[in-house]
Order: sequence, then C-alpha cells, then structure tokens
Amino acid sequence: MATFLEYYEREIMSRLTMADLILKTGQEPYDLTQMLSCLQLSKEQAEGLLETALVRGITRSQFLSLLQKGDSVICRMFQRELSCGLPAAYTPAQISYIYDLDLEQVEQAAEQTGLNPCQGKSLSRLFSAIDLSRTQYWF
Repeated sequence: MATFLEYYEREIMSRLTMADLILKTGQEPYDLTQMLSCLQLSKEQAEGLLETALVRGITRSQFLSLLQKGDSVICRMFQRELSCGLPAAYTPAQISYIYDLDLEQVEQAAEQTGLNPCQGKSLSRLFSAIDLSRTQYWF
C-alpha cells in the first residue's frame, strides 16, 4: 500500500528541501526555473501573481509572495498552514484541512498511531498510516 507519507516526501518535502537549500546557500536573484519548479508554478502564473515580468531570477520576497498567492498543491498547503497559525501540535482537523485529507482518514490514522494531537516532528508517522489510494493524491 502506498501511503500519503510517500507522496508527501516525494512531491512536497523534496521541493521544500530544494527551496530551503537554494534560499540558504544561493544569492539573489535565485534561479527562476528552479524556484518555480519548487512551487509547481509556471513562469506565466508567477508573473501574473506578482504582476511583473520575471527576467533575471526571483527574489526571496517574491518567492514568499508566490507561496502565499500560488494555487499549486504546495502553495495551498502552505497557505492553509499559515491560516492555522503554524501550530506546534496539530489536531486531526487541522491536519485534514492543511493537507486536504479526509477528516475520517486522519482521525483513523491518529487513533492507529496514538498521535492526537500530533507534533510536527511526528507527522511522517501519522502520514504513513494514511492509504494514498483513499486520497485525491497520486504519483
């Protein structure tokens, strides 16, 4: 059984890790193609959201603005987490909302793993108890 953890690590965490590395080690302007790939946005989408042409690269503030305005899966997850106040521990309802997962599935995973509430560092354990085929996500 493929789990939501596998999807999260492959499609979300890998992009967040790459963006974090670029932001910490690179210099502005950051490589446009790499940064937009992290956000799963096209150049046209980014220019529309920022209302400016992106020619040479992208700044840190533009990257953060795109995270807050973008409509990709990763951007929407970030926006929903911000709206929850970046909690240290998550309720099943918050996890359901942030990651757009069925609440009943998250509650079952929380019960199965004993993670209610779930600390941020334990999300991967909870995600490993969610059957990917019962979500809207896929590889």
